[in-house]
Amino acid sequence: MPRTKHIRRKDEDLALYGEYLENIYEDMQTWVGDLLEMDIPIWVSIPFEVNVTEKELSLQEPLIELQSDKIMRAKFQDGKYNIWKTNDVATNYPLLWDKAQFCVIAFPTCYLVEAAFSRVSQMLSNDRNRLDIVKRGDLRLSLTSIEPNINKLAEKNQTQGSH
Repeated sequence: MPRTKHIRRKDEDLALYGEYLENIYEDMQTWVGDLLEMDIPIWVSIPFEVNVTEKELSLQEPLIELQSDKIMRAKFQDGKYNIWKTNDVATNYPLLWDKAQFCVIAFPTCYLVEAAFSRVSQMLSNDRNRLDIVKRGDLRLSLTSIEPNINKLAEKNQTQGSH
């Protein structure tokens, strides 16, 4: 590793680096500025820890029901499962979904990228199958939200007679 103590930096170089950093900052403001200004209710971020009595009256009952839902709590605490990205919340807690969906929809790309990186990391450490992750479709299958209908697939399978 080179020692940078003895390298003289030219003023032009420092100005160029500063300009580069300013451009990055401006680009980030353009890309995520509206997300930084969003007012995301705390109950969307941590629905199982929020004090329900401090929330608006119309949200109190559905929040209590959600906090009492042991399955949703377990999935949320697992950390691999975003409860707001499922039909369960929209179906079982429509009032909460109506309020939360606008916050959640703002982050689909970040969520999907994070989920993909997490899954790749898990696949590399568990399977040690570095070359075939994409070729075999493992990554695509692990990231899809489509549930296979095994019974329907089995019905369509035709047994092959001997030749």
